[in-house]
Amino acid sequence: MRFSFFALAAFLIATPAFAMDGVNTDTGDAVTVDDGTVFNVGDTVAVYDIDGNELDLQIQAVNDTSTALDVDFVDPDSGETSTIEFTKVEATPAQ
Repeated sequence: MRFSFFALAAFLIATPAFAMDGVNTDTGDAVTVDDGTVFNVGDTVAVYDIDGNELDLQIQAVNDTSTALDVDFVDPDSGETSTIEFTKVEATPAQ
C-alpha cells in the first residue's frame, strides 16, 4: 500500500495543470476554467481572467454546438450576465 500512495503522489506532482480557454462573447475578454470543469445548469464555477483573478459565476444555460460550448453565466453578487464560448478541440486519431 505504501508504494501505491507514493507512486500516486509522484504522478500528481508531475502532472501539469491544464485549463480550458474561452472568450467572453460580450466583452471579447479571454478567460479560463480548470480542465475537467463540468458545466451543469445551477452550478457555480470558478472562471479566471487573463490576470488570474477568480470570479465565481453561476451557470444559467449551456449550448453545445458542433464547434463550441456556449455557457451563459450570471454573477451572483452583481446580477450581471455573460456568455462565454469555449472552443472544442478535436482529438487527433493515433497513427
